[in-house]
Amino acid sequence: MTDALSFGPLRALSTASLERLLAGSPRATFRPREVLVREGDRADFALAIVAGRVRITQGSPPVLLASPTAPVLIGEMAIVARTTRNATVTAITHARGYRIPAKLLRDAMAEEPEFERELSAFAAVRAGNNFLRRSSPFADLPSATIEALAATLEPATFSKGDVLMSEGEAGDDAYLLREGDVEVLRGDRRLATLGPGSFVGEVSVLTRTKRTATVRARGDVKVFRLRGDDVRPIIKRHQDLVARLESTMQSRHTPRHAGEVVVAPAPDDPDAVLLRDENGSAYLRVTRDALAIYRDIDGERTLRDLAMRHFERTGALDPAGVFETVATLQAAGLVTAPRVASDEPDGRILRALDLLLAPRVELADADGLATALQRVFGWAFTTGGAVAGIVVGAVGLVALLRVFRQSDPSDFGLAGILVAFAGLLVAGIGHEAAHAVATKVEGRRIGRAGMGLIWFTPVVYVDTSDAWLIAAQRRIRVNAAGPLFNFALAGVASLAALVLNGQAQDLAIWLAFANLLSVVFNLSPLLEFDGYYVLEDLTRVNALRRKALRFVFSDLVSGPRRPLTRLERGFLVYAAGVVAYVLVMTIVVLAGVPALVNGMLEGRVPSVLIPLIGGGLALGMTALLVMPFVNEVVAARSAAD
Repeated sequence: MTDALSFGPLRALSTASLERLLAGSPRATFRPREVLVREGDRADFALAIVAGRVRITQGSPPVLLASPTAPVLIGEMAIVARTTRNATVTAITHARGYRIPAKLLRDAMAEEPEFERELSAFAAVRAGNNFLRRSSPFADLPSATIEALAATLEPATFSKGDVLMSEGEAGDDAYLLREGDVEVLRGDRRLATLGPGSFVGEVSVLTRTKRTATVRARGDVKVFRLRGDDVRPIIKRHQDLVARLESTMQSRHTPRHAGEVVVAPAPDDPDAVLLRDENGSAYLRVTRDALAIYRDIDGERTLRDLAMRHFERTGALDPAGVFETVATLQAAGLVTAPRVASDEPDGRILRALDLLLAPRVELADADGLATALQRVFGWAFTTGGAVAGIVVGAVGLVALLRVFRQSDPSDFGLAGILVAFAGLLVAGIGHEAAHAVATKVEGRRIGRAGMGLIWFTPVVYVDTSDAWLIAAQRRIRVNAAGPLFNFALAGVASLAALVLNGQAQDLAIWLAFANLLSVVFNLSPLLEFDGYYVLEDLTRVNALRRKALRFVFSDLVSGPRRPLTRLERGFLVYAAGVVAYVLVMTIVVLAGVPALVNGMLEGRVPSVLIPLIGGGLALGMTALLVMPFVNEVVAARSAAD
């Protein structure tokens, strides 16, 4: 007979107590939509629902907390806490159960301490669950996740004047405010007053940094404590929640400078400056208004304070613009930003995958090596050297036309493939070294440099960002140095092909052709590589591609008109060139890739598969070509909106 009540915390009762509880609890039945208990009423009884399903809501308008199916115990929380009902329970289906008088339930708790502990713990978890669903940043999480988080909550109380956390301490717990108000202080300055439903201390818990403020109770306060080790793993499984919490933290964050920054005037724009961090790893071009905002950042002012300082200085009330400037500084790593800390195990896995898929060696500071190269090869980075490189490349191009024939590294054998790989690596190293030496010739420093493999393709990189601090005309020489090296190297390989025979000649032809393709690829002003930056400096237009696409696909599409200025006409021509490039390359890929695949696979795979492989590869490459352009157009229109 007592089996009807053998569920949940009631299972902790002895058989005798269960029998007394059952004997003293009248049966009850409920129709769909009938209210079983109402929020705010006295807690005279609990209900043990043994059949049916109910809905639990709280507040006005009602917030759904749960829709449990029998067996379920409801109404016990108010009896345990000796308060009025804190939720309304309504029948969804026909339901039946037992109405347990409050006195009978309290008597059972008094007689059996184990049952009292079990019921109190059950009520505490349920209270935490309800609070998380209604009055916390976690309300949108899945039910199972909320229940797991609720099980980690620790109820706590504070009296007026008690300090929940102190500025500067290394705390690893956060608090969800249930009742009462707290004040947030930095030094003697009150930053905010927070009430029920607020989440405090989350910045230090989620970012693993020291407390940025002191939180003090203004009266009696009830909270749920969340330990960092409990909440971090749950939060990181839900990216939407991570973004929402980071946004909340950003609104409370008091940004500070991430390190020393060198400020230099932009060489081609008197209204702009360049910010460079002390390591030379981050450069940012900003307006002088943005520089003033950067200088206002002191680790004490909130985003609201920064917006008001900007208003006092300029007379323009533009909080969105200030927030965007701070976000840009944060993205460049020049200003601190609250970020949910990564788990170490995840970080180790990502580093292992990075090492496996993209192995590389790197010099953190390649300036000394670049200086040594400048001493040896600096003579070539003069007008005479540039002319000599162009002549060698041009003569080699003529020679290549005489000996050119189609070849592929796979035709060279294993040794040939290794030589071809080494040739590409030399071409890449020479290209980047040319940029580095040209930068040193212009009197600027080199940052990090390295080489590695990405999907088994050699990649070389050099940080020449310091070249942004020189005038545009001099920067053109830096950007052109890499393609000029490849052009000269193609000439040398072509001339070598004139005197070689057999596979050696085929290899020289292939290397010459590969370097010429690199020149064409890098000098194309329609892709954001060397030629594009040369064109930017020649036209003195920063972010040329973005501005041109926005002018054509947003301004002109929204309001068709004739271009009014030389700059607008240039934008139109450039955008037309980009569109033409995408169309031509799409046609080349769709027509050429299937033919290339057919030539490579004919006689090696069943003929019926060759069109499928060629067509699929062509469509995939077309998508890689077209989709970035489509995304750029969409971004240009969105930025204008």
